[in-house]
Formats: sequence, structure tokens, C-alpha cells
Amino acid sequence: MKEKSIIAQVNESALPEDRKQLLLSIFSGEQLANVCYDAVAKHVFSPDLHPDRMDFILQHTMNQPRINVLSSATNEPYLLSLNTKKTISDLPAWLKDHTLFDLAIQWDSQEFIFTRADIYASSMLLLQYTVENDQPKKSIDFQNINGVIIIVLMKESPKLFKNYESPRYIHRFTKAHSDSGLEVPTLRQMVFVQLDKALELYLSGNYNEDEDIELLKLFALIADINNEKVVHESATNRLLQDIREDVFKFTRSKEVQQMLLADDIERINWFSNMNLSRQEGRTEIVDLCKWLFSQNRDADVRKATEDPTYLDSLLAEYNTAQKARS
Repeated sequence: MKEKSIIAQVNESALPEDRKQLLLSIFSGEQLANVCYDAVAKHVFSPDLHPDRMDFILQHTMNQPRINVLSSATNEPYLLSLNTKKTISDLPAWLKDHTLFDLAIQWDSQEFIFTRADIYASSMLLLQYTVENDQPKKSIDFQNINGVIIIVLMKESPKLFKNYESPRYIHRFTKAHSDSGLEVPTLRQMVFVQLDKALELYLSGNYNEDEDIELLKLFALIADINNEKVVHESATNRLLQDIREDVFKFTRSKEVQQMLLADDIERINWFSNMNLSRQEGRTEIVDLCKWLFSQNRDADVRKATEDPTYLDSLLAEYNTAQKARS
């Protein structure tokens, strides 16, 4: 039986019409694939294929021109979440100074992104304490353990960052502060980059005088590689032009096109399932409140809004009562 063409697979998929047309325009070469696609991100910023690109992001974002990538660290046993399989891409790498680094690229807004990064960085740090990675023969202890760096590029900023008023789009967490004012360095350095805000600043030109313009241009490209101003700027910027050409060539492959289609389908399914869960959860809460009000238990409704544990107990009581009636 003849295999269906990628065009036929797109047209017959359950994707929204606008998403289908965007994919078809990518496959025909009219537009470039978003850099945040899992396959594209891992190719374009591969620490093995393109260490210079990862170096650029690492050095400019951290303001440390002397740090460099050594190799990928893709074989390490990182803690992964099924909930972020396709919406966040991780590109782990060893740096030449034996620091463990991860470039995480988030496509869709994730309200748990800070927690996720904190857990991920912690698992990386634990790995640092147990693996030497070709270091000289010596025991690893608390005095000589190498730290970790995680840079999260967020294409769509979560509310946590959108609601924070600041002229900056890069948020660096490199030290711990106590309530007494004491400040200490940490082994986990986490940086969050608002790509959508970077694009907005780049297009408006409303950025600070000390802004790293070359870094801002790169982040604007990652945010929207097909933006008219980004395309125009790329013509005279070797880094941007190389990435654009690389994305175009990479996505000519039928295998890669299959991966892009699969990514889109999985993302749509993931969000559909999440929305369904939210809808079902809201319906259950509404039914619970109606049931409580019918019994003049207004105080219980009020308490449930303040105490999640109490809400769970009321839901269990409600479900038991409904089963008894059926």
C-alpha cells in the first residue's frame, strides 16, 4: 500500500485549519519553521553541531565571555515530565569548566515553569555530585563540586513574568537572599528569558541604552523567525542568516517534516486534554457548590475557597452522596 504524502497527512489531520496552512507553507518553503519546534531547536542549537551558537547565548545571557561548551550531555539521566514532553525542549551540555548546562526552550506558556526549572536544576546538581565526567581522579565533596546553569527561553511568558513590571526581559537568579539581608552565591544558576517581550522591545526599539542588541536580535528571531523586521535584519547579520538557512535546509527532510507534524498534533492533543480536565473540574466544583447551597451550607462554601484540603473533603462527601442516590 502506497504511503500517504506528508501533504495528505497534514490535510487529513485533526489540526485547526490555520495550523494546517502554516505547516504546508513551511513544507513548501514559503515560511520557516518556528525555532521552538523540538526537532528544530535541538538541531539549530546542538552543542555538538553548533557549539558557537550555544556559546553565544550562554556567554551573552550570563555576561560571562569566558565560558564555553564542551559537548552535549544527552545521555545523562535527567528527570523529565510527561506533561512537558513537546512543549519544552531541553538541550543539556557539559561546559569546558565541567559546569553542567541546560538550554530549555519553552513553546507554550507554562505557569509551573519556575518550579519545573528549579526541580530540573536540582536534578542536574545531584548529577554533578555523583559524576566526574573525565575530571582528574579526586573525590568530589562540597568544596569542589561544580555548579549548574539552566537558561529557559520562554516564547510565551507565563503570568508570573507578564505581571512583573520591569524594563528587562532577562531574569537571572544567581544568588540566594535571606530575610536578614545576607546574600550568598548558589550552585544552581537559573535564568528566564521572555522571548515575546524581547521581540516586542526589538520591534519597538524601546530598550535600555545598555541593551545587548546582538543578543536581543537573536532572541527576536527565536520568538518569530518569519517576522518582517527579523528577516530584513538577518540579511546583514551572519549569525541570524546562518540560522535561517540552517532551518530551511533542515526542514526539507521528509523525516523532519513528519516530526513537525507529530509535534503539532501532540501539542494540540495535550492542550485539548488539559482544557477538558479544567472543564470537568469546573463542572464538579459548580455542582458541589449548588449541592452545598441547597443544604444551606454557605459557610462550607466559604471555607472551601480558603482551604484546599477542606475542599477535597467536601468533594469526597459530595461524590459519596451522589453514589448513594444512584
